[in-house]
Amino acid sequence: MRHPSLQQCATIILLAWQSLSLAAERVIPIDPARTDKPGFMVVIEAPGHYQLAGNLKVTDANTTAIEINADNVIIDLHGFAIQGATRCQQLPAPCWPLGTGNGIHAVNRSHVTVRNGIVQGMGNYGIYLESNSANLDHVVLSRNGHGGAVFFGGVISNSVAETNGGDGIFGVDLKVNRNIMRGNQLLGLAAHGQSSFSGNKLSANNGNAAQTNLKSAAAAGNTCNATACP
Repeated sequence: MRHPSLQQCATIILLAWQSLSLAAERVIPIDPARTDKPGFMVVIEAPGHYQLAGNLKVTDANTTAIEINADNVIIDLHGFAIQGATRCQQLPAPCWPLGTGNGIHAVNRSHVTVRNGIVQGMGNYGIYLESNSANLDHVVLSRNGHGGAVFFGGVISNSVAETNGGDGIFGVDLKVNRNIMRGNQLLGLAAHGQSSFSGNKLSANNGNAAQTNLKSAAAAGNTCNATACP
């Protein structure tokens, strides 16, 4: 029996690696017309890189746009928006209608990333990620009924939380870097545990009272109503 040469073995390994790489990089489109089950428009059940193919419109304040039931998931909004029916046009008056629907929701998951788009008008929160390694980048969270984003562990960067009906960003054990938080009904940033923030701009939150519960180091570069955060 003839055995393959070292070169042939190397070629087989390379082809297998390339196949795995292509599979890992494959983008799975999310059809905006998708309705997986009552109360949830899109349910993610497997790891992967998912990408919106258009604006995802949610007409009910109690419906969640994207529910994540898997680890190792990337949601690329691809410049599109998740659009709910809630309006917060006259803060500090309450947003209406309120509900239980979130833009993107995950509980007890790891390695979840959301990036590149807008989440607005949800009845509950724009994004709610209960994950030990969540990442939010280049996302606008606007006019969501109970708040912009809720994170339990993770990094939020290069994003905007504005005119939400609660805190702009709320969470535990967060790293919050280079974001804008403005015009939210409660705090711009409410963070607990081992949280840190740097390079953020907070303004007109909480009726122009305290902008955040965190104390800012002088070198962190955070501003509250255009002056250094205390």
